[in-house]
Amino acid sequence: MKFNTSTIVDNRMLVLLVIILIMNTLLVGLNFVISYAQPVAGEKDLSFNKGIAQDLLTYSQRLAQDLNVHDQAAVRETLANFSYEIDLAKDGDELSRVIFTHSRQVQETILREQDALVREKILNLINQDPAMQRQAERLEFTLHISTNEGVDADPPLLSGDVLTAIHELYQGGGLAQEQVFRIEVAEGRSRMLVPYSPLDYIQTLTEEIDSLRVSLREVRMAAGLAEMSGNGVVIRLYDVPNGFTVGGIIHDSDVRDVVNELFAAGARGVAVGGQRLIASSPIRCVGPTIRVNQKEISVNPVVIEAIGDPDVLASGLDIVRFSFEFHRGFHFEIEKKEGMTLPPYRI
Repeated sequence: MKFNTSTIVDNRMLVLLVIILIMNTLLVGLNFVISYAQPVAGEKDLSFNKGIAQDLLTYSQRLAQDLNVHDQAAVRETLANFSYEIDLAKDGDELSRVIFTHSRQVQETILREQDALVREKILNLINQDPAMQRQAERLEFTLHISTNEGVDADPPLLSGDVLTAIHELYQGGGLAQEQVFRIEVAEGRSRMLVPYSPLDYIQTLTEEIDSLRVSLREVRMAAGLAEMSGNGVVIRLYDVPNGFTVGGIIHDSDVRDVVNELFAAGARGVAVGGQRLIASSPIRCVGPTIRVNQKEISVNPVVIEAIGDPDVLASGLDIVRFSFEFHRGFHFEIEKKEGMTLPPYRI
């Protein structure tokens, strides 16, 4: 029984496209679940989510093996970084960011390396062409590759055997159905110039857009313009009991001292009285009240929330806490908390 070669190739590419769609769907689903699902069991819930991330890592490793690029240095490094970042994640928000960023990088690296591997083999076949080996002068030609119509060189510089070998290699590579390359040959060696396939440009633009989206999300979170979730601490500052003098109440400078210590201890985000702080956020007293971002906040206690390593943040407040409690008589509470969420800055 004879099989139609074009059908086999189309099926291979269809399988590859299905794999890509499945991975993208998994990434979107996992990102949604980990980012927005309500945590129910703290460390247990994080461990469950890490298990899902590890399954995705295992799937990526198998994909690399199936495409025969698992030994490529870039693939090994990307998979290792993904595994390391999964182990390092301390909360759902951080794990979501790891999956969103590194899973896409792994997928793109695997497909890019597989594409590069096939193209390298194509160049090796061109280099083996006797006509190219005898070529002393520099020349260029266009290589048209189609899974349905075969391979054609313009001008026709390659032998029929080489064209057939390139076609067979291309069929097994799972690349796009049609591609056009500009080939340069000099001193018997060939190299590919800018690929002419629109799919290459689309892929490049897609990667750049995805990278920009990730960067924008991280920048917005760091700047305070997007919601941030994770573990951290809640600080409550109380006035001196029955204290109504200037020295017996919490002032704006006291709040700023605590905020500065939190950022110095590595806080990723801080909110005071429910107001998310950005670089230009004012904290100042207006009469007996404290205003943050030009909005009056509740006092006695003044509530300060910070996301970061709870132990490090708490220890970073030891000096200011000692000063507040023993020198000025304020009551200073620190609560370590899991699954906190800071609101975005709003005008």
